Amino acid sequence: MREIGIMTRRIIKLYLRNPLSILFSFVYMLMFLVLIHLFLGDYLAQGMAEVYAEVAGMNFSSMRWLVDSTAMAGVLMINCILIPLNVLTILVEDSSTNKLDSFLASSISRSRLAAGYWLAPFLVGAVLNILCLFISEGFIVMNGGKRLCPQAGIQMIGLILVNTFSTTSILSVTALLIQKAQIYSTFTGIMSAFVGFITGAFLPIGMLPADIQKLFAFFPAHHGTTMMREIMTKEALSATFGSVADQTIKGRLMTAQEIKQTYAAENGIIYIFENTRFTFPVMLTIVIGAGMVFFLISCMFMMKYRKK
Repeated sequence: MREIGIMTRRIIKLYLRNPLSILFSFVYMLMFLVLIHLFLGDYLAQGMAEVYAEVAGMNFSSMRWLVDSTAMAGVLMINCILIPLNVLTILVEDSSTNKLDSFLASSISRSRLAAGYWLAPFLVGAVLNILCLFISEGFIVMNGGKRLCPQAGIQMIGLILVNTFSTTSILSVTALLIQKAQIYSTFTGIMSAFVGFITGAFLPIGMLPADIQKLFAFFPAHHGTTMMREIMTKEALSATFGSVADQTIKGRLMTAQEIKQTYAAENGIIYIFENTRFTFPVMLTIVIGAGMVFFLISCMFMMKYRKK
């Protein structure tokens, strides 16, 4: 355990030593906060109000709260990916500069070495994302929304830990496979652009073609985002659609539950695959299962790693 602690502290100190690394980890959140505060939040809330204008019983005064909660859940998931991704740069740099070879030649076992390289990005990601959760809540309250209830707050912290565990495990395998700092830097840039789509932060999933929506079933990060949105928007969704009754919309009789579910599906609050809804336990199992599988794979890779 002492060796794991030493490796973990080393990596965390190297990461925190460079302020730019921390800034780049939060760049998406800072960008979204600015965009949503300046114009995007009001634009999205107004757009949703126009789309659902004919629905009787809608509480449009809560629409901004709902939009902000949906967006912040996506941003939190982006951070659950990008922060471990940036911390794992140290593993790739160690591999490129042969420092990893030196560690392998020392008395520390490979399993403990793998644990140290995995634990550091997980801890940094978990702590910083819990901090981001409180920042997100403050932003939502500032724009007229409400804070999460204590139960929802605990659930969100649990989801942050689960999602960070999953993404750290998956990205650890990627870092061990790449091993070259320049290639990993390119991969980081690609991922920074890609995560906005798989988390639904750039475009709501309902705006994508049906065939593309089906592909999201294979991304644990998408399921992680959906669970976060389900928790963060629960109160806002009830406040917005709580007074909606069964009614006819565009010539079709819809129940209040169907109207609410349509909005939730279009905006990534729930995920429906070929008319079957992925339940919360199923998505949680996918995220945890993917994390466990890739964690074992990363340990196997480290055990079979060849010194250069």
